[in-house]
Amino acid sequence: MREWRSLVTAPLLPFWPKADGAAVVMTDLGVALPAGWSHRRFTGDLALENGGGRVFLAGKRFEAADARQAGEPRAPADLSPFLPGGRFIPREPALVLYTGAEASLARFCDTLLPRFFGMDRFTLPPDMLLMVGLRMGRTRFFQDAISDGLFRPRPVELFRPATAIHVNHIDDVVVPLEAPDVLAAIQAKIAALYGPFSQTSRPVLVLENSVARMPAATAAFEHAATGLRFEDVQVLDPALMPFSRLVKAVAEASTLIAPRATGEAAIGTLAPSPARTTLLLDF
Repeated sequence: MREWRSLVTAPLLPFWPKADGAAVVMTDLGVALPAGWSHRRFTGDLALENGGGRVFLAGKRFEAADARQAGEPRAPADLSPFLPGGRFIPREPALVLYTGAEASLARFCDTLLPRFFGMDRFTLPPDMLLMVGLRMGRTRFFQDAISDGLFRPRPVELFRPATAIHVNHIDDVVVPLEAPDVLAAIQAKIAALYGPFSQTSRPVLVLENSVARMPAATAAFEHAATGLRFEDVQVLDPALMPFSRLVKAVAEASTLIAPRATGEAAIGTLAPSPARTTLLLDF
């Protein structure tokens, strides 16, 4: 019943009343941060809806705080908690780590992890609750990363269906993806959890939804690859194998092959190898 309630409310989003934001206080906490970083805190009677992590002020949409996920596709709306009988869960303090509609390996590697490992640069308490949308939270690589301890010691929690998170403070942070100290922190944690890595001669193809996309990937490989045979390539589908095995196979591969458009090659940044080459396929 809760699932159906949330689904039928999505079409209401364009017609939902908007707040003017006058009752929200925005504090800039990022004055001493490097260029490209930012940290803002919004204070008021606020709620985060489950579907897309949108911010609401006293039950009305508050667009001003939505820059938190700038450039990312928004997940479907879930307005059911704001209707009669809706459920609100109090959480304090809280920060939305990721709620984009694209729950892919690429967004996990190039967006979610940099934001997480940039947390130490901000004046955030260690018990700050980091919220992640349901779509990303249900992926195998995210679930494995949780159980493997990749996010320890900070608490990470998934949004729940047909609920909203009630808070008085929402922190909004921006972490540049190219920040070298953040990338180094990610790589050190990955190596500590899943290493050591050795070098092999086998090329790997990282391909999400591999069953449906294999014909197109094979054709693109035959067109672009030089000196490689497809029968020598190990195909890695993130949904069909543990994250630990995926990382290790990529770290030890002689060549990392991935589609250019969907960005699975981003996993190569987690475990760098000077001897590894990268081949991007266009299809």
